[in-house]
This record gives sequence, structure tokens and C-alpha cells, in this order.
Amino acid sequence: MIVISFLGTEVTNVHAQQVKVTEGPALENDRDSKMNRMINGDENNFYCYRVRSKGKGTSFIVEKYDKKSLKPVFSKEIDLGEDRTVVEDVEFAMDNIYVFSRHYDKNADKMTLSSQTVSASGQVNNKKTELVTVKSDHYEFVDFDVTLNPAKTKFMIKTSHKPNKEGKFKTDFDLVSTSGMKKEWTKTVNVKLFSKSDNMFASGMMAAFGLGGFSFRNEIGFLGLLLDDNDNVYYGYLEEAKNSTEKAERYQFKLGVFTPAMNEPKLVDLKFDDDYWVKDIEFSKTKNDELVIGGFLKDVIERKGRDLVKVGIFSFTVNLTTYAVVSHPVKMFDEKMLTALESNPKRSRYFKYKLDYILPAGDAVFYVGEQYREQYVNTRSSMGGSSGYWEYEYMDVIVAKLNAKGEFEWISNAPLRNEVKMPYSHVFKQYFAVATEKNIYLFNNDHPKNLERYEKSTFEPRDLKSVSGIHGSSFVFSSVSTANGAVKHKLIMENETYCFAPIQERNPQFIPPSESEIFVPGANNELYVYTEDRGKDRFTKLTITE
Repeated sequence: MIVISFLGTEVTNVHAQQVKVTEGPALENDRDSKMNRMINGDENNFYCYRVRSKGKGTSFIVEKYDKKSLKPVFSKEIDLGEDRTVVEDVEFAMDNIYVFSRHYDKNADKMTLSSQTVSASGQVNNKKTELVTVKSDHYEFVDFDVTLNPAKTKFMIKTSHKPNKEGKFKTDFDLVSTSGMKKEWTKTVNVKLFSKSDNMFASGMMAAFGLGGFSFRNEIGFLGLLLDDNDNVYYGYLEEAKNSTEKAERYQFKLGVFTPAMNEPKLVDLKFDDDYWVKDIEFSKTKNDELVIGGFLKDVIERKGRDLVKVGIFSFTVNLTTYAVVSHPVKMFDEKMLTALESNPKRSRYFKYKLDYILPAGDAVFYVGEQYREQYVNTRSSMGGSSGYWEYEYMDVIVAKLNAKGEFEWISNAPLRNEVKMPYSHVFKQYFAVATEKNIYLFNNDHPKNLERYEKSTFEPRDLKSVSGIHGSSFVFSSVSTANGAVKHKLIMENETYCFAPIQERNPQFIPPSESEIFVPGANNELYVYTEDRGKDRFTKLTITE
């Protein structure tokens, strides 16, 4: 049984086990100041980045909170300067919050990525440090990514760009030290490595820059980036295969490696037994000088009668001394798994898969990702005009165990049924996951009636109900046994007043990256989540008690 503490008052919740909930005090924030993302700091504090875009113009705010009291330490506004500046990323490193922003100068045909800081003591540095500037006659031809090494001492900035429509893309990798934000070296490859689809550029960035137009192209070659503490950079991408045609597109999965001594990347072919589409990957560095790359794969084989859809999960382990592939287990979803995912032959071709976590626990590694459907819905008005929106159906979190032998031991799933409508194409995390030695814990909002259905061994996935808003839903967790993949579902709290609130920014100018977290971890299996009640908000501490 769990004890819930409401500001000093203890209430017993008979539904939940294994999670203790402590509500923090109500915060006196401006209701128009919307949570954009949570950022972990040190062992005693966490940070939040907010945007206020109503009434008095747009404000960008960095806040610091105490993990013990869940009270604010400070709230500081940071001046981004020029209009139409877009925040690219927000990171914590070396006792500073770094705000990375991009600005496009249409008159000079150049895009600049800059950084500003807010220190742990609350000192704001509004002076911009220009990090990367590239020439381009259109903002859509430039794509940035920022990543941080585990020691939080270096940033890697990936810039994929071309000068004009007729020009060719190239991608620069810039290593920047957090000490003084000085650039240490630049490596360049003549490949387009975009992390953002043209759908996002068309609907999101055009709105941000006050421009019109729309496009449905979806050309993404870049899959993921890792910077280690020895200044080595690893990146995954898809390259069009020689046998690819307009009707049957085929791609090859590749790993690129830059060490500080290399001027050209070492390229490693990551081959499957067939051609598959890989959408998102995650990296994990082992102590044995090996790199693990994991993700989902999919292929749709069109044929008369009924298309054949093949879906599975994969892992590649690469020796970083020889660059040889040491192992590459693949586990395809069987009929039982596809049925559990409600992925029947008619619907399965439309589902996408995204890997969100590689979590070590005991002597095994667990891959955690999500299944979702993305569709553009075109609407017409009575006057003959047309508009549209993006419809997302988030369905199921998938957990796979890679054991110490390097084999996928089992795959399990926890149902998730959330429906979201967005003005642009962008995937937001509807859940978060953490690992203990005994379980993988998944936290999300669910329909109140679904918990009853889970308790019946004969429940059908198609009988589950979806939620499209947070009020009236239930905040729940699913524990997935690290031993055998058995799943248990428990209620944490009803979302009646203060509700667990996944971040789903509606304004395309303020889109956080898809990997942005909606929680921060603490010591001793403590987690901190954001809860809100129609603009009012506070933080909640969850403590896993096994």
C-alpha cells in the first residue's frame, strides 16, 4: 500500500503499490508562463525552461527548484535579442543553464547559432556567444543539433546546411568546450544529416518566421548522435541504397565515427538480412570499448491481397578498436506480439516506432520505445478553403530485454492510449521510463476504465479507451519485471485537480526536441514530475519503494 503526503497530510491510497507520492506547494506562476521542459541539475536542484507568449510579448524564463522542498529558488528571464529567434536547445552543464538559440538574417543570408547562460546562483548573461554561422539563402536549408558529453564538459554541435537550392548539403561537427564556449575543432562530411523533417520546417518554422506555405516532404537521413568523454563522436544515418527506386525506396544503415585525430570519418555498415526502415536509434557506450546501437526496424512488402508488414527490434555492438560488428541480434514481433499491439494487417503499415531509452539494470540492458500513428488530416471550410492538422495516436510502450549473452530474451508491452491533435508534425513523449534492479517502470496518463480491463486476463486491446486530455484521466504506472517481462498496472492518482502533464507545446515557435524529458531523476529512486491545474502548477515527487 502507498502513502500519499499532501503538504504534510498523509492519505492512504489503496489502489497503488511501490510508489510514494509527495505533492509540493502550489506555485505562484503567471498562468501564461507555460512549461516547456524540465532539466536535471545537481543532486539538490532541478531546472525548468518556460515560455510566456501572451499579453506583454514573449518572455523566455529559466527557473531553479529545490528537490527537497519542491519550492522555487529563482526565476530569471533571459533576453534572446532579435525577433524571430528560435530556441534550439536548453542544457545544464558546469553549474550553468545554457540556452542555445538560432537566428536567421534574411538580409545577409546567414543563420547563426548562439548560446547564453544562467548560472546556478541566478546570474543571467544576456550577451550572446556566437558558436556557428553558415551562409544560406533560406532558413529551411539549415538544421542544428546540440548534444552534451556524459561529463558535461563538452558540447557537440551538428550543423547540416547548403548555401542555396542548387547547392549541395554538407554537415559540420563542431566540438565546443563549456569553459568559455571555445570551439576546439570542426569535422565535415558531404552528407545531408537533418534531424527535423521538412514537415516540421514547413508548418513550424514558417510560422515562427511569419512565413506561409506547406510541404509534405519527409527527408531525414540523420538518426542519432553521441559524444563521449574522449571527444569521439558517433552518428547514425540512413543512406539510399543503390537498388532504391521511386516505387520501392531502400536504405542502408550506417555508423559514422570521428576521433579527434581523424579528418575523415570511419564508416561502418550496419547490415541486416533484408532492407529495413530505421527511424530512431539510441546509443550506449560499454566499459569494454564497445558501442551499442539499438532501435526499431520495419518493412512493408506490398503484394496482392494483403501487404506483409515486418516489425522488430535490433541491437548492434561495434568494437571501437577494430570497428567490427561484434553482435547484431534482431527480434521480430511474432503474431502474439502484433495482436497485443493491436497491429493487425490492415493497420500495422501505418504504425511508426521510436526508441526512447536504453536502460541498464543488473547484468542486462533494456530497450524502451513507443508505437504511434501519425496522420495529416485535411479539412475544408464551407467557403471552399482548406486547412489541416496532424493527428497522433500513441499506442503502447514496448520493452525488450537484451541479456548478458547479447540475445533478446523477451519483448513485452504496456498499453498506452493517448490521442493528440497538433498544428504541425512533431512527436512528444507521452510517458517516461526508469529502471531498478527488479522492474522497468513506465509512467503515463490512462483512461480510468482501462485499469479494470487490465485485471482481466481475457481483455482485448481493441476494448481499451483513449484519452485526449489530462483532466479526468488517471496517472498510472506499469511495472515490467526485469526477470520475465511480466507487466502489472497500478493507479498513482486521479487527474482531477493537479494533473500529471506531458509537455505538448501547441505554438510551433517553441517546440522542444522530441527527446526532452517530462521528469527529472533524483537519488534513492526519487523522480520529480510536473503537475498542473488549468494554468496553476506545482511539482510532485515520486519515490519508488520496492
